[in-house]
Amino acid sequence: MNPVSVATTNDHQLEVAEEKLIQFLNDHNEIEMILPVILGIVVTSRLQLRGANALIVNLAIASISRQIFTNLKQMTPMVTANNFNGVSQVEKEEDSQYTIVHSVPGRIRVKIPRLAKDIQFCESLSQLLEADDHVIESRINHAAASVVIYYETQGLSEMELGLRLISIMNKAEETVT
Repeated sequence: MNPVSVATTNDHQLEVAEEKLIQFLNDHNEIEMILPVILGIVVTSRLQLRGANALIVNLAIASISRQIFTNLKQMTPMVTANNFNGVSQVEKEEDSQYTIVHSVPGRIRVKIPRLAKDIQFCESLSQLLEADDHVIESRINHAAASVVIYYETQGLSEMELGLRLISIMNKAEETVT
């Protein structure tokens, strides 16, 4: 086999592997919810991060992971849409991204673009934050597309807080979509 045919074979195998990965991700959407959290835990534990640093890294890893999943899904030629009761819903990638704007012990501000556009998501997020035992108060600013969360610092590590916030935001997305 000459080098050109080997390279062509490798490219074809890579394309087939990418298509299989994309199809797997489309078939198993729950992985998109779980994997970012697991990756964040692995990275922060490997780097032995604690406190606000662990929270920031966790949210960054989650955001990067979601972006990777979104990019992988966009590579597929078919249109990916969930169909519930005949209603087609396509999630926009910018709506699922979270950015920490500011963080001090006991208070965090997170920018969520979807807050500016989706009232149901705002209400769901507000209810879930209100129901959480460690959240003292939360305030959603529609115009700034951000949420300020005041939380108890006792009995909750920053990593646990990060995981809890990611879980709450994911639940809010699930209840609306």
